[in-house]
Amino acid sequence: MHQAAELYKKVIREIQNWVPSQDYDHESKFQNELLDVLDERLNGGGGGALGQSREIPVYRERGRSNADLSIDDVVGVEMKRDLTNGQAKKLRGQIETYLDNYNFVIIVACGIRDTSSWRELKNRYERQGGTRNGYVKFIWKKRENYGVDDHKSHQRKQDSSDHGGPKSSVNSENPALNPDAFYQDPDEFFQDPDDHNPFL
Repeated sequence: MHQAAELYKKVIREIQNWVPSQDYDHESKFQNELLDVLDERLNGGGGGALGQSREIPVYRERGRSNADLSIDDVVGVEMKRDLTNGQAKKLRGQIETYLDNYNFVIIVACGIRDTSSWRELKNRYERQGGTRNGYVKFIWKKRENYGVDDHKSHQRKQDSSDHGGPKSSVNSENPALNPDAFYQDPDEFFQDPDDHNPFL
């Protein structure tokens, strides 16, 4: 169980560090990219993740729960693109099914349209620190970060603060030209202490 928990933590870290290269038009394309990233990062050292001698298999659509991704049949990953209220209702049942088959589950949202339903599910499953059947982690990949190189993004932020001026953003002052200007992400005011955001 200890090795499984370590693998779960490692997968969480790698997904949190993953930046989708673009805003794909289909969920399966996000799945394919994440599968490639996890396979490379978990097995890239030659000896596999966590120092074990064997490599970690990363599967697509595997098991009785038909997990979007399954890491060594230990961690089940369910992905959603632009999560809506309807998808969130379906997701609750999917999480329950996953927990029947996995002790460790990760929900990845590549864009969210209904933040209230996302937070409701997150509060229900993640904040308990583990349900009676297993552990669930929720990870939100925000669309504005797609395609942004981690290191360059951090460097730009640092350069901006070094000059003492505000960060420039195209059309950030004109809501008519920037529809996202109307939306302020509530997660900016609340950050899980366990969450790692590579863009901060």
